[in-house]
Amino acid sequence: MKQDVRILLLGEPKVGKTSLIMSLVGEEFPDEVPPRAEEITIPADVTPEKVPTHIVDYSEKEQSDEVLKGEIVKANVVCVVYDVTNEDTIDKIKTKWIPLVNGDAEKGNKYVLAIKWCLVVW
Repeated sequence: MKQDVRILLLGEPKVGKTSLIMSLVGEEFPDEVPPRAEEITIPADVTPEKVPTHIVDYSEKEQSDEVLKGEIVKANVVCVVYDVTNEDTIDKIKTKWIPLVNGDAEKGNKYVLAIKWCLVVW
């Protein structure tokens, strides 16, 4: 049985990654959103599967490409977040984020959601 699950949220800047995390933790949409949320750990006793869950936010402005690649390798689930009102963020799913995740997917074990990614509509 899996001892813990690590979920990585990535995508273009300002698409709502941090807002999604803060909404989950705070149970309401935040009025003020920092550039990046610190790693959140949901304890096992409050998850349906009784497994600790770590949620990791990625910020291109605050973290390097090397940090991102390391997070992809460590992640069990990668969620690509995009803005449905911004065509560029949708295009980047195919041209940037999926190729990046695919390049590092073989280095770590990913849980498959949809086709290895959970595309979150915000």
